[in-house]
Amino acid sequence: MQENIQLSEEEQRKIFAKNLNHYICLNGKQQKEVAKDLGFSPTTFNTWCMGKIMPKMGKVQAIADYFGILKSDLINDNSCETPDSEYATVSLKIGINDKRFQRIVVEYYKMPVDKKETFCDFMETFILKKGD
Repeated sequence: MQENIQLSEEEQRKIFAKNLNHYICLNGKQQKEVAKDLGFSPTTFNTWCMGKIMPKMGKVQAIADYFGILKSDLINDNSCETPDSEYATVSLKIGINDKRFQRIVVEYYKMPVDKKETFCDFMETFILKKGD
């Protein structure tokens, strides 16, 4: 059970933005697509995603309904950062605008298992330099 801790407005906006971006990514959507589906201005929706503005609770509820989640899933700090959620967040931030990254991820997904192993071995040995 979560403690009832008073958060600043900025902290609330950041938590909401993190959770909103998580559910956008989790559902394979893009900000523009969700904004359009819900009838929100893409510019306004982007300010929510960036944590600059907190939407009114009616709009938070509409977003929660869209994703089939509870409003609390968007406004509460659920920050047990797991590798999966970190991956989703990073992929979202990079993948939206980086066409090369998108192509690499899609091609990796299509690779047979043995080529995936080779690709990962190469990345860890020569790019990430694991063990240094």
